[in-house]
Amino acid sequence: MLKILKLLLIVLTTILVACDQPLSPKKTILLAKNGVFSATLSDNYALLGTMEGYGELWKTKGKPSLLHKWKHTENESGIISTDISPNEKFAITAEKNSIAWWKIESGTLLSVWSLPDIHSVKISPDGQFALIGLSDKAIYLYLQSGKTQYALEHDDRVSTTDISLNGKYAVTGSDDQTVKLWDLSTGKNKYTWKHQNKLSTIAISHDNRYVFTNGALSQSQLWKISNGKLHKKIGPKLVTYSTAEFSNNDKFLLLGHTSQRIELWKVRSGTQKQYWRPKKEESWRPTAATILSLDFNDNNKKFSSIATNGFLQKWRIKP
Repeated sequence: MLKILKLLLIVLTTILVACDQPLSPKKTILLAKNGVFSATLSDNYALLGTMEGYGELWKTKGKPSLLHKWKHTENESGIISTDISPNEKFAITAEKNSIAWWKIESGTLLSVWSLPDIHSVKISPDGQFALIGLSDKAIYLYLQSGKTQYALEHDDRVSTTDISLNGKYAVTGSDDQTVKLWDLSTGKNKYTWKHQNKLSTIAISHDNRYVFTNGALSQSQLWKISNGKLHKKIGPKLVTYSTAEFSNNDKFLLLGHTSQRIELWKVRSGTQKQYWRPKKEESWRPTAATILSLDFNDNNKKFSSIATNGFLQKWRIKP
């Protein structure tokens, strides 16, 4: 009888594991063998903040190739944040106390600014402004002149930022446990959403309908921009997401974990559709590589991911 029970348990475990197997990547490329501090993916590029302190811009269409290798100071602390403008004409890199503005086609350094205690950075869709998270506020900086257009106040450091695709809104997440949505035509606060912990990840949908927010080890939410009200709670109650990306049609939301997992969620229903496990450095060794950036492509049928271990991976989404 005991042997039969053991056999049934083994069969049941095998079935459960088989049902919960993540999907495999279509392609895996190692871009940075020593890993990266930060990374941003766009349709055609990957911008890395490497462990050696450089910003590396890679072409990712077809066979990946290194286009530019950038460094804006001799600071060895590394590039902590990166971004590529949606029009793919400009890029920005941030060290702890400086930011640099680059032209992608030529690799030209356009300007460098010294700023104290930088925590996050986002570049506007036209590449002309930067939203920079500092120790007690975010500033909206006009990159042509280096002048601050708006100072967006918080009570603690601003650890995560985003700008809407039409340049109308900015969203800032802070260690003061709030997310604030700002009108960039006036610099005024439109909504403030209180959370239980320090903010980890935020994102604005392409159609300006929703803002995704996640605090460290907290419940994630989708908020309506039209009225500031909660649309849906997403995922488990205690989770930390490291990056979020809406699909181009805003029907889906990709979420990257701090522990090598990617999930696809349906925006309207708030339910999970699929998940993936990105590559480890060594299959037998436990690792905790963080997903740094995600990017939908091929009409939302595929996506790319990059993690702190330096692996770029390309995935297919099941219909």
